[in-house]
Amino acid sequence: MEVSMLDQTQLAEGQAPEEGFAGTVEAARHADRLGYSRFWVSEHHSSDTIAGSSPEILAAHLLAQTETIRIGTGGVMLTHYAPYKVAENFRVMSALAPGRVDLGVGKAPGGTHLPTIALQGGRALTDAKPRNKERFPEMVDELIEYLQDQLPESHPMSGYLQASPAVAQKPLPWILGTGHGSALLAAERGLPYAFARFINAEQNEMQETIRLYRESFRPSSFSEKPYVTVASRVFAAATDDEAEWMARSAAHVQFGFHRGIQGRLPDPSEALTGIVTEKEKQEVREILAAYMIGSKESLGRQMDELSASGVDEVMAIMPVFRTEIKLQSMAVLKEAAQG
Repeated sequence: MEVSMLDQTQLAEGQAPEEGFAGTVEAARHADRLGYSRFWVSEHHSSDTIAGSSPEILAAHLLAQTETIRIGTGGVMLTHYAPYKVAENFRVMSALAPGRVDLGVGKAPGGTHLPTIALQGGRALTDAKPRNKERFPEMVDELIEYLQDQLPESHPMSGYLQASPAVAQKPLPWILGTGHGSALLAAERGLPYAFARFINAEQNEMQETIRLYRESFRPSSFSEKPYVTVASRVFAAATDDEAEWMARSAAHVQFGFHRGIQGRLPDPSEALTGIVTEKEKQEVREILAAYMIGSKESLGRQMDELSASGVDEVMAIMPVFRTEIKLQSMAVLKEAAQG
């Protein structure tokens, strides 16, 4: 199975954003050396815990810092932006690093309603047809038209407007999602699909979504056959116990998030220390059950199960307290994927 990374530049306690981004760059270089398939970065706004608010800029920087790995976004929150500008941003990146650029787009806001209003310059309050998730399919279509230089004749600027620069190798668009709607959109447009298991960890729903995508797929100029990556929090170490210890920091943050608390990653020794009641302990067990945790052998078995469900690639999210531990975890995950 192929392996890749989605790095959210999730900050640890006491860590400055500059340090967090340095860690993301180091992880991208490491993924490149290890032979990972791709390295994506995310979009979050108005957050003190996740530093990545501009994935296009960060992805462009990572392209310059790496050699062969594909770099992309997981994703650009398309409903905030003009598809024309998104197409041009990624065409520039493709000119700088031909054949290495992924353009993952999603419809989540990447934050609360306030950043949405700010990003859309107030349009979210005044538009008769607001830029929200209902418009996402038509915005994807517009983006594809600009990427392919194929504005329909019905478009008022057809024959007059093109997205520049004119590049030989265009960026590869992906659809991100968590359910049937996004899967059908990707399938009908002939695009690869990224399922966010870290958001929707319901196993049966994931399997049904992937099945629907594969059965509904229509080949396109972007992709001749269906391709699925599953993005999951992953913690890999020499032993299962070590991996479980690493995962405590992420579980601590997620436990707080369920209560409206935006917390940074603590040292594992300080994580989950306030969990007392049996109800709280059960909640933590459920959080950890949604992660991929373990040694090379344990992760290998988990990836075999995903492969049997129609998954082509695991995209790991590794929110750990120290960068050097993340790099070690990445190496173990690559070994697990190689069998």
